[in-house]
Amino acid sequence: MERNRVEIEGLIVTSDGLRHTPGGLPSLQLRLRHSSEQTEANRPRRVECELEALAFGKPAQALANVPAGTQIRLIGFLERKGARDPWPIVHVTEYELI
Repeated sequence: MERNRVEIEGLIVTSDGLRHTPGGLPSLQLRLRHSSEQTEANRPRRVECELEALAFGKPAQALANVPAGTQIRLIGFLERKGARDPWPIVHVTEYELI
């Protein structure tokens, strides 16, 4: 399997601030709140969730200056949160302020 792509819009709820990996790579973790209406079984369904996202490099540096409450589109892929935590986190490769 090769396909792993996420594109989601929402509000930035929180950001942990810009940090750096031990190798010096900028990193930023944030939480996104999504709310939309989707179609399921030919019926409208209200969808609401919060998810964690992680950015490295240039996206991390740029997103560090974006305040909470900003509407944004994140594009990236899913990865496990950690070696002992199998829950997914979105790794951001691209973003767009809305």
